[in-house]
Amino acid sequence: MDSFELIDLIYIVDACASDRVAGRLISMAKAVEELRVLTGDFVSSDEAAANALSQVALERGCAVLFDEQPGADIVSEP
Repeated sequence: MDSFELIDLIYIVDACASDRVAGRLISMAKAVEELRVLTGDFVSSDEAAANALSQVALERGCAVLFDEQPGADIVSEP
């Protein structure tokens, strides 16, 4: 969490967590993207952002869904 402000992480976790029957769930793909938009940090790795967000999410009682697809933004040519 060194490169991210705790208040930003808490805000994103609370904004992105959805209530489900079994509790609060947060999608890391969505949360990482929202954190980037909020902070303007497009340099830090997805892994660093997801690690920081997941730590805060777990402390706030959320289940964490790691749904980021490595290379999902790469379009393969036929």
